[in-house]
Amino acid sequence: MNPLTLLLAILGLTGFALGAVLTATGPLELGVIIMGLGLVFQTISLARIRRAKAQSGEGT
Repeated sequence: MNPLTLLLAILGLTGFALGAVLTATGPLELGVIIMGLGLVFQTISLARIRRAKAQSGEGT
C-alpha cells in the first residue's frame, strides 16, 4: 500500500477518535470539526485504495 494512503487512513482514524473524545469531554464544536476532518481523511484514503485496485485490475 502507498505510504501516503496509509498515512491518510491513520490520520482519519486518529482524528475521528480524538474528535469523539473532545466532543464527549470538552468543547463540542471543536470535537465535531475534528471528527469531520477525520471522516474527510478516511474518504480520501478509501478513494485512493479504490483507484489503486482498479488500476491493478483486481477491482470488480
